[in-house]
Amino acid sequence: FTHLNAYTHTPIRALVAQSVWACALALTGSFDALTDYSIFGLWIFYALATTTVFVFRRKMPEAERPYRTWGYPVVPLLFLIVAGWLLVITLLTAPWRSVTGVILILLGLPVYEYFARRNHVEFESKG
Repeated sequence: FTHLNAYTHTPIRALVAQSVWACALALTGSFDALTDYSIFGLWIFYALATTTVFVFRRKMPEAERPYRTWGYPVVPLLFLIVAGWLLVITLLTAPWRSVTGVILILLGLPVYEYFARRNHVEFESKG
């Protein structure tokens, strides 16, 4: 799925696969259920991405930072508090859908591992 189109430089196969999957999900459930599955997972990743600001500043304090984090550390910390609050509220109001969303994310880990190993082997054989 990582093959890029020569003209548009986009991963057409991945986009088609994602579109087919989205259509299948749309046909099998309500829109509310789909948003609960995906939004819960997205907020987990938003929070994880925000925590990297703190991690990188601690591990690499002298690294060049082409983008500034406005209001550091207060604004990212407030964002993490709000994200955590949203995750807890979603868990309390829609526990089954929240857990299902996490399970769907976790099901992607073996797929990621497979492709990461395959690409690593291909990279080593080329280099």
